[in-house]
Amino acid sequence: MTVESPLKPLTLDGEVDKNFDDSSNLSFRLNRYEQAHRRALDMAGHIVSLDSNQGGEDLNHLAGLLRDCGSYLVFRDYYTVGKIRLHAASFCRKHLLCPLCAIRRGAKALKAYTDKLSVLLTDDPLLKPYLVTFTLKNGPDLGERFNHFFRSMTRYTDKRREALKIKKHGRSCVPVEMNKAKGGVSSIEVKRGSGSDLWHVHSHGVWLCAVPPDAVKLAAEWKEITGDSFIVDVRPFTGNTMEDYLKGFMEVFKYAVKFSSMEFADNWDVYNLLSGRRLINSFGVFRGVVIPEELTDEVLDDLPYLEMIYRYLENGAGYSLSNYELKDAI
Repeated sequence: MTVESPLKPLTLDGEVDKNFDDSSNLSFRLNRYEQAHRRALDMAGHIVSLDSNQGGEDLNHLAGLLRDCGSYLVFRDYYTVGKIRLHAASFCRKHLLCPLCAIRRGAKALKAYTDKLSVLLTDDPLLKPYLVTFTLKNGPDLGERFNHFFRSMTRYTDKRREALKIKKHGRSCVPVEMNKAKGGVSSIEVKRGSGSDLWHVHSHGVWLCAVPPDAVKLAAEWKEITGDSFIVDVRPFTGNTMEDYLKGFMEVFKYAVKFSSMEFADNWDVYNLLSGRRLINSFGVFRGVVIPEELTDEVLDDLPYLEMIYRYLENGAGYSLSNYELKDAI
């Protein structure tokens, strides 16, 4: 029997904080992963309670992947520099169902794109990041709303691309607001609308522009594309440091983490609909950014370390140190 207790969303900032891997923060980190693993266990319990005809995969196998994910964690304590890195773990890679994989995957994407941003702003200091949000009118059918949103965003991106082609060939054209962006990255997010049972589909994106996008014009363009929606939001990032920009990018890559705040039934429906769909899109100078597949931390070469293995105890005790061993430099 599962407990209907949606998890309070784990934020990404903890995973990318510059002091996150300090030795003094290990207990905080273990607590985060314990919270995520408990939700995965509850989700696994929900899955095995379903009719075997639901979904297109072996439900017992999927539940087993969730139970095993995060069952053990291997950390390396680089004691000479006071840093602890996650070296190995069991990962299910079902980030739409598993908050542990979601926060680790989101943190990897966040770092990859902010590293690229740093290079782009160094090359062209006139560029500024803007947080751009597109929303769609709520509806009862998640599949219909998602497909409508996805097709609309594809059409809008195609309009940008077509305007660039026409300009390249020396012909006059009417660009869309998206043409002001030298590049961008966005994610599609779904949730239940506040105070209703209707599905709310929207996207958060970062556009890199020298000229600010016009929200009024953007709203008109979005209404023309969708036929039923016009609410958009454009705002510059607050502050001008990389730490400030990091906070803005979190809005883009937190999409998967928020699934763990859903009721189990909704989470399961979203997984079946969106698993395998492309939820992150990039264009322009942000195309080609590679998000590492590995969910563990980078190792620190040439340093001695203490290897620590933590195992999750299902009696409610959480993670417990089961073994440790002193190692020479790699």
